[in-house]
Amino acid sequence: MKKFLLFALLLICSCDNRDTTAEQTPQAAQSLDKETVFSFDVNNLQPGCDSSSEIVCTINTAVKCIINPEFSECAENKDNMPDFVFMQDETLQRPTFQSYKITKLVPRADGAVEVYTQSSCNGNWFGLCNGNIIYVMKNIDSRWRIIDMYALEF
Repeated sequence: MKKFLLFALLLICSCDNRDTTAEQTPQAAQSLDKETVFSFDVNNLQPGCDSSSEIVCTINTAVKCIINPEFSECAENKDNMPDFVFMQDETLQRPTFQSYKITKLVPRADGAVEVYTQSSCNGNWFGLCNGNIIYVMKNIDSRWRIIDMYALEF
C-alpha cells in the first residue's frame, strides 16, 4: 500500500511539472523571431542581448562562449550551458565566426524544448556549429538553460 501511495504522489508531482512547462513554452515561442540571422565574430563580441526572447539570449551567450570561452559573460552564465562549451583543447577547432537562424521549436515530453537552428561557422568544434544544430533547453529556476546540443543531418 505504501508503494502505491508513493507511486501516486510521484505521478501527481510529475504532472504538475509538465503543465507548468507547457504554459511557458508557447509564451517563449511567441517572442522567437524565425527570420533573424544572429551573427557573432570573435573580434567584435559585445556583452548583453538585444532580443526580447530569453531563449535567443541564452543561445547567443552560448555561441559567444563557443567562440571565446574567456568572454566576459561566460563565467557568470556557466551554469546555463553544458560543460563541454568551456573545454580547452587546441584540437577543437573553435570557430572565430558563427551565425544561426532558428527554424523551429519543439516541446518534449520531459519538459525540455528543442530549438532547431540552421548554423554556419568557420571551425569544426565537435561538429556543433555548421548545419542543423539543436539546442535542448529547459526552464530551470525561471531561467532557460541549454542542457544539451547535437547536430542533425537531413
